[in-house]
Amino acid sequence: MAMFLDVKLQGVPDLSSFGDVYELGFGLGPDQPPTSAIVKKEFQRKISYQLSPQEDSTLAAMLLRPGPILAISSARFKEENDDIDKVMRVYIKTTHDHVVKPHQQEAMIKRWPPSEVYALDSDHSPLFSTPFLLFGLLIKAAASVGCH
Repeated sequence: MAMFLDVKLQGVPDLSSFGDVYELGFGLGPDQPPTSAIVKKEFQRKISYQLSPQEDSTLAAMLLRPGPILAISSARFKEENDDIDKVMRVYIKTTHDHVVKPHQQEAMIKRWPPSEVYALDSDHSPLFSTPFLLFGLLIKAAASVGCH
């Protein structure tokens, strides 16, 4: 199974409706583009963990680290290669996701169709909000692509 983040705006989080939510890191210097980002603590529960139990979102906030936005936004396949499609992919949609909104997820699925698509009634963090349902879908997904 593989994970795909479409960086041509289809999978890029648009959190502008929440205000100024990012704390940016400038690892290459203040005059260069940001290299990392993290959602400010006061917005994390509202954006990423809104369906998760309070104690789980508190733990998640303690463990959250800045994401490497420069690395993700500049990642590319070296060349057109049909070998990419040899990897079986599944996609689990998170239907109440505020980070990668459902219409963005649909666009990502359409752009690079996986072999299976599942939906989970979850926020952006199903490991916290619906762990047992996520586990069941992961088992189902693994079975659907022949993992034994």
